[in-house]
Amino acid sequence: MHSLLITGASGFLGWYACRLLAQAWQIHGTYYTHPISLGTGTAYSLDLNDDDALQACWNAVKPDAVLHAAAISKVNHCQQDPDNTYRINVNVAVSLAKRCAAASIPFLFTSTDQVFDGTQAPYVERDHPNPVNYYGKQKAIAEAQILATYPDATICRLPLLYGAATPTANCFLQGFLEAIAAGKTLTLFTDEVRTPAEVTDVVQSLSLVLEQGITGILNLGGPQRLNRYEFGLIMADAFNLSTATMTPCLQSSVNLPAPRPKDVSLNSQLAFSLGYTPRTADVALRAIARSDGL
Repeated sequence: MHSLLITGASGFLGWYACRLLAQAWQIHGTYYTHPISLGTGTAYSLDLNDDDALQACWNAVKPDAVLHAAAISKVNHCQQDPDNTYRINVNVAVSLAKRCAAASIPFLFTSTDQVFDGTQAPYVERDHPNPVNYYGKQKAIAEAQILATYPDATICRLPLLYGAATPTANCFLQGFLEAIAAGKTLTLFTDEVRTPAEVTDVVQSLSLVLEQGITGILNLGGPQRLNRYEFGLIMADAFNLSTATMTPCLQSSVNLPAPRPKDVSLNSQLAFSLGYTPRTADVALRAIARSDGL
């Protein structure tokens, strides 16, 4: 069985990737602050900024492919600490791309819809990035440097991801549910539009990328353009929860540390044509509700 190195294995996407891709690959996952168990795979404690440690891990794994899912993805954090976050979001990504280029193996880089400014949605793969916050800028720089270093790399632009919590990570969905359960007011933007996708559906698409040897840029958005409030309503229905504490508001009325693009919905028709079949939010959220026993 071929070996797949997955960085960020304790993160939300990385945790699911390690488990769902294990049927076809021998998984080697790296983590930094949250120790994990990968079952049939092997976990490595690794500071990706330590190039010597990274090389030692590389030599031990001898990967046949790399999925780089590690990132500092909190938009406000990147805005407030651009230098330190740049090292992991750009430098490490390019370093891994160089190693994959030298070995002529697949390199999948998980990018983001935040590389766009939100004024010309829905975005296709050939649209030019024009980010409005540092996280988007870092990912856009990484995209460009990776493709310059390794033209056969794959840039997977991901949307807002949601799904059931993992032992070491969760997503915005858990925050929504906890707020409603506690009777707290849940204020949701109506002017921030994205194409959210359930995490296991996205991992299925990453499996397709690896199987089919797809290179270049690929959008992996969900099938619907939704704002946060619309998503909240669908979530409440799926989990049979009251919407009494849900309040619509405008993002533009809230003072955030990092600016947010208004509409970064992705046109993912190319991925759909290759076999990517993400579920609509109502279907995916009902499945999550059943699995969570709520």
